[in-house]
Amino acid sequence: MVAFPDPRRRHPFHMHDMILGQPAFIAEALRRTSATDLSSFVGRPRRFVLTGCGTSFHAATYGARVFQEVMPSVPVLAIHAYDLAYGSSVSANATVLGVSHSGSTPTTNRALRRARRRGCRSLAMCGLPNSPMERVADHTLVIGSTHDRSWANTMSYTTQLAALAGLASRSKSHVGPSMEPALRGIARSLENTLACESRVRRLATQIARRARITFLGSDLDEITALEAALKIRETCSLPASGYHPEQFLHGPYLSIDDRESIVMLRSRDDGPRSAAISRALKASGASVATIGESARAQIRLPAVPRILRPILSIVPMQFLAYYAALARRANPDIMRTDIPRLRAGVEALFH
Repeated sequence: MVAFPDPRRRHPFHMHDMILGQPAFIAEALRRTSATDLSSFVGRPRRFVLTGCGTSFHAATYGARVFQEVMPSVPVLAIHAYDLAYGSSVSANATVLGVSHSGSTPTTNRALRRARRRGCRSLAMCGLPNSPMERVADHTLVIGSTHDRSWANTMSYTTQLAALAGLASRSKSHVGPSMEPALRGIARSLENTLACESRVRRLATQIARRARITFLGSDLDEITALEAALKIRETCSLPASGYHPEQFLHGPYLSIDDRESIVMLRSRDDGPRSAAISRALKASGASVATIGESARAQIRLPAVPRILRPILSIVPMQFLAYYAALARRANPDIMRTDIPRLRAGVEALFH
């Protein structure tokens, strides 16, 4: 069974430290990425597949979207590691990049081994050195040196996003405006984003009393919505889901009531349709909070280029999960593994 070294029993838990440390962790990830020889790592793939599990799969999904934009002539996909490991395999001319913080996720490593047996070029992006993943992949990029001390991974996610954006920005196939100037300032933007903590804490206290929560995000922040729902479920078991706001109208909207909280990510790119959806949600009786760089958002975030927005927009969601857990008297570091009926599922993560 997994162990939790140096456990804490009150605020600040390790998760809080990890959230606050993200500017420095991201700076390290970008330094390591910039020192990588891109031609020998990513190269010029004919078909590019990114994979992972859990939070790392959300990072892989973001990476696939970003790489597809900078390499429009190359088919780029995000495929869950489970499907690569046990389902249909990819063609032999593909390059497969596995994403993992610890490098010890069994399903992701199995997917890389299977892809390699098929003749694929296998790559690994890992948050820690000397991991089992390095023995599986042809080439490994280590983006950090600090283990995410909380199981509700936070810094591991944002460092993965930053590293993937850094890799994409330096790709020889890159088209469009350079992301590198904005990436150089992303750690400072993240420091400014951390200032939302007190406002998010008040919001979390309200949300923790409700029956469920839904996160809505469009474009790349649809991935943020999925990751936010995962963090809430991991930390305090509040039923949570994530949707694109337009997709939410196609069925799920019909089940909301005054027991539900909705957190809607609002960007500068949102137009009248987003405002109309927000009005419809409020008219339904649900409690609606808006977060983002839009001037109309209740909790404002710093403005950054669209492709880097998920690196910042996840931070208030991490604080939200953290303080909702505290309000519900849960330890956010251990993902409720102290509950006997849930231990079997946790054990299955490692086999």
